[in-house]
Amino acid sequence: MTDAPGNAAGADAAGADAAGADAAGADAAGLGPAAADDPTRPFFYSVADLPAYSIAQMMERSGASDEEKEKMFGLFGRDLVTRTILQSSRLSVFHEVAGPKERVRPHRHGTHQLTYVLRGSLHYGNRVTSAGMGYFSPDRLYSWTAGEDGAEWIEIHAGRPQAFVE
Repeated sequence: MTDAPGNAAGADAAGADAAGADAAGADAAGLGPAAADDPTRPFFYSVADLPAYSIAQMMERSGASDEEKEKMFGLFGRDLVTRTILQSSRLSVFHEVAGPKERVRPHRHGTHQLTYVLRGSLHYGNRVTSAGMGYFSPDRLYSWTAGEDGAEWIEIHAGRPQAFVE
């Protein structure tokens, strides 16, 4: 769901991390309460009411080539689930869920990124973030592996994230 090679589809969701990932396609897919509306207006939301898309689902909806899809699956896997809370040129916020031992390969998003863990844990090499903890990345490569119980987190980006591997 991106327009540049090596970028992630959806949020990273991905949120796109998903990645998570570039969530540019999230707007087109109608994800999140501010996707089709003015992102400068106040709104309330419930994460439970937001549409959830796995990387595989986002890639199917994106119209990406099979080669682009395989690149994304190699980077983020297929199962990372992203909900877009807000996406604008100035701020993007995603709710992400990863299963036990799920992992993403080294990547960066082209934005400053803040991750706040709600449940479970994310392992960044020998550093572990668990509920109530987080990680800040000033647009540097990083990777993670979800803990034994998986992980749920909020991912905040200063702008629209994409995914780069260099």
